[in-house]
Amino acid sequence: MKLELTWANCFWLLLPILAWNLALGAKITQEQITSDAHSPAWLLGAENLFRLAAFILPLLLRLRLDSGLGKIGLAVYIVGTLVYFASWIPLLIAPQSIWSQGYAGLFAPRLTPLIALLGIALISGSWLYGLLAAFFIFFHTWHGIQNL
Repeated sequence: MKLELTWANCFWLLLPILAWNLALGAKITQEQITSDAHSPAWLLGAENLFRLAAFILPLLLRLRLDSGLGKIGLAVYIVGTLVYFASWIPLLIAPQSIWSQGYAGLFAPRLTPLIALLGIALISGSWLYGLLAAFFIFFHTWHGIQNL
């Protein structure tokens, strides 16, 4: 795996996810999702370290859409991004619903980004990125478990 800064990098794929989070993140006010009060500092630190890796490393990963694996990765990324966006909708429009108050509704926004991030790993051909993304989602989900 060759790391190089180029305009044809995978960071572009993160922009819809980042824009979604910036535009709608403040609208989710459920304490089970937003609180850090029940999480130890080391867990928050690990989550943020792997979050940084998952969101900065794509700057160095080349978009490789010309291979079969890259095309599969693009399909996985698109499905994963749409599933991630869809996981937020019940929390935004019906935060008191059974779904939004249940484990599935609370954890869907924490777990579903893994699909899109694994799509990026496939597009770039970087198994290291896939592993870092999986660790980020692991700590991100563990952080959520602390709030139950």
